Amino acid sequence: MTFADQPIGEFLDDVASGQVTPSGGAVAAVGGAMGAALCEMVCIHTVGTAGSDSESGELAALADDLADCRERLLALADEDAAAVDAVGAAFESGDDERIQAASKRSTEVPLETAEICLDVVERARTVTAKGTPVAVPDAAVGALLAAAALQASVSTVRANLDMIDDESFVAAMKQRADEAEAAGEAALDEAVANAEQ
Repeated sequence: MTFADQPIGEFLDDVASGQVTPSGGAVAAVGGAMGAALCEMVCIHTVGTAGSDSESGELAALADDLADCRERLLALADEDAAAVDAVGAAFESGDDERIQAASKRSTEVPLETAEICLDVVERARTVTAKGTPVAVPDAAVGALLAAAALQASVSTVRANLDMIDDESFVAAMKQRADEAEAAGEAALDEAVANAEQ
């Protein structure tokens, strides 16, 4: 069963258990998906009530993009759990090559999560600016959730880079994480400012 098919209460029970997974990376991905869903909802509520056909078209396209983000983030939750399990198995094997490969994967997944969450926060700027006023606070919550998931994912990336010997890989991943973090902070500030106007 994928996390997307699991009841939320059961997912949270699994998080709050003695199991290794789902852990922080999967939780961050699910949180980002929740943020995307809220922004998507605001687009759906706004289409047809927007001031012009072009705005309605823009928000309908944004809703589709946010649905793609939501679905990808839910898939990344599963990929994160698999990556964490693979790291554990690699360490049990004692095979350094396997450990390095698993560690790289356990860094790639949360970085993709961070970058998809950035996509959500960037789209939230438009949703909070053009969404129907009664629903804009929901888009702000969505932006805040996605931004928190982005930050959590970047934190996971940085922690996992400590296990990796490949310096060029580490440098490239760190740069991407830093860029996502900075862009996310700027986009969140704009989304929240839009919602507070």
